[in-house]
Amino acid sequence: MTPLEKISLHYPHERKAMQWLDSICSGHDWVAVESTLGETKGYDFEHVLFEITLKGESKRMYRISGMVTLGEHGLVEVHPIEVMGSILPSNEPQKHDPWCSLCISTQRGEGDLPLGDRLGSMVLALRNDKVLAKSIPLLELFLAHDSEEHQWIFGYFSTGISLDDDEHEVYGQIPIELRNLSHRFACIEDELQGSVYSSEERQSILDDEMRAISQEIRERKQVEE
Repeated sequence: MTPLEKISLHYPHERKAMQWLDSICSGHDWVAVESTLGETKGYDFEHVLFEITLKGESKRMYRISGMVTLGEHGLVEVHPIEVMGSILPSNEPQKHDPWCSLCISTQRGEGDLPLGDRLGSMVLALRNDKVLAKSIPLLELFLAHDSEEHQWIFGYFSTGISLDDDEHEVYGQIPIELRNLSHRFACIEDELQGSVYSSEERQSILDDEMRAISQEIRERKQVEE
């Protein structure tokens, strides 16, 4: 029994949900679940670290990771669940970190669904990532890019992309197309902050921009091919 399964035994609904997650992941070579009992150093409570890696229909790799502990009524996330994406398998030698942060979170509805239910739903959704991208513009933009762009992108967020530009020297090496794209999103966000649009309307404008940019990237790459 894995540490994640063991900690879920404290609550019948969490145990049942974790069994559902196991039924999704067991026996498939496109997904793997790992968990470890966290060290007590820095934390004075029992907690478990988990990581799920899977391959989407697009052949992209995804990693879902988090830390959970025992709550009053169910498992509680110590930190927000993190989702990362990559175009290459994590076990291949890399000159750079192949993972990009993806601002995709599990949806917590009324009553807060058990952890296993939320993770299972995310695994199934990311497996069918081409369909999921139709409703999540930042994921559509992630799929439009390839490894040449990913090596410079720290993450994809609801406001656009974030470049790996902590050092000025590194920033100078980033392709001009990506620097212009980052600037494009920054300008749009600045304009929206001073507008009368609601937060939903602002997000809709950013989403439309990401969809348009994704289409532009695909068309350009088709011409280059």
